[in-house]
Amino acid sequence: MTLPDTEGPATTCESSFRGITLACAQAKDAALAVFLETDDSAGPHKARVALRRLTTALDAFAAILRRRGAAEVRARAKQIFRALGRVRDSDVHLAEAATASAALMARNRALREKTRRSLRRARMVGFTQDLRARVQEDGPLFRRSAKARALRAAPVADLAAQVLDAAWDNGRGYGPSVRRIPEASRHEFRKDMKTLRYLAEFFADLFPALQDDPVRSDFRDIQDALGIWNDFAVALRIERRKPPPRPPAKVAEALATAEAAW
Repeated sequence: MTLPDTEGPATTCESSFRGITLACAQAKDAALAVFLETDDSAGPHKARVALRRLTTALDAFAAILRRRGAAEVRARAKQIFRALGRVRDSDVHLAEAATASAALMARNRALREKTRRSLRRARMVGFTQDLRARVQEDGPLFRRSAKARALRAAPVADLAAQVLDAAWDNGRGYGPSVRRIPEASRHEFRKDMKTLRYLAEFFADLFPALQDDPVRSDFRDIQDALGIWNDFAVALRIERRKPPPRPPAKVAEALATAEAAW
């Protein structure tokens, strides 16, 4: 996904938010079209990534957004995200299964068709058009107080630094060891690492070092490794199996990778 250029003092908080959110929405549209028209598993996955980026932007720029309006955009984004999540979980289970039985594949196809009908009935393809109207210059999504207007017109660098610091502090709150994070909290850690990575990508032009190794590769390695762990957890949940005494070698290696990077 191509993100807007946020470099330079002329880039305001409002214009930065507009560019980021519309880029996320366009990426969602492209991936959603893949899902609606094909059985490519990349469609649901990429659409969910774009929607997760969008909600990250809503949180990052909350100070300039009307609370109710932002909540409405988030609710619609989450509706699509959850619907596609069920398909994504089914795709992961199908890919992880030792043998893809005819029944398993049939359930996957049925779920895809049901989700497509649901998204069409809910007119979710119109989400981007509605968002574009809300975030136009001085659009209805933005706060109107004198303080909010000043922040909207201010250079985005200060706000970017604040949200990046907050995301980093939140991540540090989990402690120095991924292995020692309770399993119930590890999923939240994974989501918080996504937030940190997405923010780093949003503001890469302002803080170029965030896109240099080892920082960039560490973000990627942690997210990929925890994704392997999450896929295993999804398969266990769908199959209603208890976790084994020892995780499979692939999962154990992934957790070791996350531990080393973190």
